[in-house]
Amino acid sequence: MTYSKTSAATLGAIGLALLVALAGCGKKNEGGGSAGSAGSTGGGGGGTTTKKIIRVSGIPDENPSELQRKYQPMVDYLEKKLDTKVEYIPVTDYGAAVQALSAGKLDFVWLGGFTHVQARVMDGAVPLAMRDIDRDFKSVFIAGADSGIKAPADIKGKTFAFGSKSSTSGHLMPRHFLMSEFKIDADKDLSGEALFSGAHDATVKMVESGKVKAGALNMEVWDRLVKEKKVDTAKVSVIWTTPGYVDYVWTARKDVDPAIREAFAKAFLELDASNPEHAAVMSLQGAKKYVPAAPADFDAIEAVAKSTGLLSGGK
Repeated sequence: MTYSKTSAATLGAIGLALLVALAGCGKKNEGGGSAGSAGSTGGGGGGTTTKKIIRVSGIPDENPSELQRKYQPMVDYLEKKLDTKVEYIPVTDYGAAVQALSAGKLDFVWLGGFTHVQARVMDGAVPLAMRDIDRDFKSVFIAGADSGIKAPADIKGKTFAFGSKSSTSGHLMPRHFLMSEFKIDADKDLSGEALFSGAHDATVKMVESGKVKAGALNMEVWDRLVKEKKVDTAKVSVIWTTPGYVDYVWTARKDVDPAIREAFAKAFLELDASNPEHAAVMSLQGAKKYVPAAPADFDAIEAVAKSTGLLSGGK
């Protein structure tokens, strides 16, 4: 199976405006009405116009303070670029991000490949833009120095931690590769049940502390933790890096105005690393450039999710 697709589909079919109203979810405007999400043009009392708001979020793949640090400059950039209010709304877990998008409480969400597939199966969510690295993303398997594990084959019979159950790089693809490459069934061949840390950095801490012998996580997060000296590499190290696959993507709710979808995607596609302001945003997002995303890019992820039994139904 091919894990990384390179569809060059453009976003031309994805129009140019800004979002459907989220009834009853906005801040009060000066006229006493409820401020709707972008695309809303209704008025409050006294003929005032409802203020437009774009509500964004992302899967909580790291601790909340780190996510806030990464998202705030991006929100500031989007507000300036789109000339409208943009609100970052944290979510409690991966499933909450998908549910909030489907329920109309969020307009755009930074999802992993698996959560994007869940969102499109649930309610037809639309992929917009992704970092260039997300076309060939990788996970790493890590093990404690005293675990006796030197390669993934040694994980059999040992304690093990994934990240979130809905994580592409922290669960779905590592589970898939354990079986396809090493014939290890994560439901049967470990010491007890696999644990779920909930986030990539939390997986590292579980292995580093000795709570589990090994784990798997997003390679990008691992590299950053090592660079920032937030992990003791004398206690835990990488034992294997997976083949590449498609992962993170900005995803729109299906009923967001197509014009707004295009404007939002264009804001990312026009980020230029030679512009210092843009470079600051891109650095925090781990991006060198953004590229268009198309539905077909995620077909392989959907197939893996179904083959592992983590996804049912779908198109």
